Amino acid sequence: MNPRTKNILLVIWFFLSMAIAYNLAFSKTFILKERINKMNIKTKSLENTVVIASNLEQREQFVDSILNLNNMKGNSVQNNLLEFLNTKSESEGFTISDFNEPHTFSQDGATTTSYRFTLEGSYEEIEQVLYSLEQEYNFGQIAHVHFEKKKDYRKGKDYLECFVIVESLVSE
Repeated sequence: MNPRTKNILLVIWFFLSMAIAYNLAFSKTFILKERINKMNIKTKSLENTVVIASNLEQREQFVDSILNLNNMKGNSVQNNLLEFLNTKSESEGFTISDFNEPHTFSQDGATTTSYRFTLEGSYEEIEQVLYSLEQEYNFGQIAHVHFEKKKDYRKGKDYLECFVIVESLVSE
């Protein structure tokens, strides 16, 4: 065998051994290295989720304290408003004669929900309820109040009826 043939066989053997070594060892090492990098990224994201979870818990406590400060107890403003009116009607002596479904409309990126209800009772009772509704609780703003004197012909008595609209604004 002459030296040129030996060199050609040596180069072919070298490339063949490199291909075999890549398939048997190097490719598995590269795959493991890629797996380790992905696991490190997941570990870092899990560390961040612990921080995010603690931040969310602190925010929840902060929002709950604000809701408690504004005498809001749940998610639904309608339920809270109805609960407020029921407790006040038991203590003040007026009656809730009508509580309509809320009306919702959107304009310029803000959603406004209107709650319409009717109260019956004396002027002082209704005035106390409207005052506490506006000052002590944060259901929204009182948009409309309409008093109307009516007569109950069966009992022969006059009573006062008050139509109230409370608007609650929610930004989108």
